[in-house]
Formats: sequence, structure tokens, C-alpha cells
Amino acid sequence: MSSTAKLTATLAALVFGATALAGCTATTARQAADPSEKPAASQAPEPTAVEPEVEADVPEQYVNVGPGTSIPVGGPGECESSAYIWIGSTGNEPMHVEQGGADLVDMGPLDFANGEVSLDDQGRPATYTVAPGDVLTRIGERFCIYNGNALGLLNGYSHGAVIQPGDVLTLNADLVTDWVDPYADE
Repeated sequence: MSSTAKLTATLAALVFGATALAGCTATTARQAADPSEKPAASQAPEPTAVEPEVEADVPEQYVNVGPGTSIPVGGPGECESSAYIWIGSTGNEPMHVEQGGADLVDMGPLDFANGEVSLDDQGRPATYTVAPGDVLTRIGERFCIYNGNALGLLNGYSHGAVIQPGDVLTLNADLVTDWVDPYADE
């Protein structure tokens, strides 16, 4: 199987899994103790609402976030809208990454997403330092990323490689100018 076919199959599985879990929510111990209490957010700008692009084949209550990709309107957890990490190619261009959807917003530490955040010069989340016990999907939820598992591919992890405490992850795909397909050599 070619590397492009493997990556396409992997991405399809991730999108299917994320879609299946889109309506699920988890209750943290803090939420159970005081549901009115919200996590503290870093000094990031307010989320930008995503205006749905009008396309004939995008179902109602979905928004187009990139080439051939639509996700439900809204966002995970307390997020008003979602960012999306698009990994792929169109036409004859090489595989690459793009950030789609809304701007990243730090919703504050969550269970399994307690690492430190570094901001860019405009105050937006740029990198994340992994803390013990962190999980990609929860890191994605913390930053309103619809497909948080894609953070692994965005940062060069492949074949089920596990993030480790101290790893520094780039959060915004548009900041990655030298992305290399981790499956290209297969």
C-alpha cells in the first residue's frame, strides 16, 4: 500500500472516529463539583465565529473548513466553533498541512491536557508543552480543534508513536512551513 493510501486511510479513520464522538461529552471532577466554574483561559483573543461557506454539497449545520472537508457547526466542550487541521493534497501538489475553521482558543487546562502554552506575538496559542498524562484528543479539545488526533501527524508522529512529557507540539498548522509526511518513506 502506498504512503498516500495509508495516510488517506488513517485520516479517514480519524475523521470517522471524531464524527462518531462529536456528540459525546465527558464530565471532569471539577465540573461535577461546581458546574458553573469554567477553566481559566490564557491571554488569547476571543474565538472568531466561523461563517459557513455556501456550497451546494455542504449539509445544513456543517461548515466547510478545507478542500472537501466539512465539520459540524459549533465546537467541542465549551468552544463556540472549531479549528481543523487539514492534511492532504489536491491535484498534483505534494502532501501538506493547512489550518481551517476558527482561530485556536485556549479554554484552559483540562483533565489530560494540563501542559504549558506558548503564545505567538499576537497572543494566539502557538505551541504546547506536553505534561504527564496528556492525550492528543484532549489537547485538541482544549484548543477547540475538531480533529485533535491530527496534532500527532502535524508534529511528525507516526505509527502510533506516543507523545511524551516535555514534547513541544505546534498547534497551528499554518505555522508549520516545513511539514514532512511521516509516512513518505514507506
